Amino acid sequence: MKIQNNDYGGFIVSKNIMNGEPIRYSYREESAIPQFNGWTLYSIKDDEEYVNNSDNFVVLSASSIFEIAPVMLEIFDAPYGTDICWLYEKDVHIGFYDLKEDRETTIEEILNRA
Repeated sequence: MKIQNNDYGGFIVSKNIMNGEPIRYSYREESAIPQFNGWTLYSIKDDEEYVNNSDNFVVLSASSIFEIAPVMLEIFDAPYGTDICWLYEKDVHIGFYDLKEDRETTIEEILNRA
């Protein structure tokens, strides 16, 4: 799949994800910086102390995100305010949990949330 990074902007990503830890949590908020798309991704190991240190994060392009978690590009167009946990079974990603709705959700529901 050929990805045009300029179509997506930068993702803020925990360095733990870069080191192979699964994504546990992602949210999207409107960014004050035009080069960022508003997505932030935390790993399963990230605690409050870890996420409060900006040195623990990097900015990744869409092609890098696609290598780590292709499904992220499937939910890319989710509205600002999207707040989801990633669900796993035997270390395999099986879906999402919407923290605002307090229930499991689908990609279609994530994208169509108003």
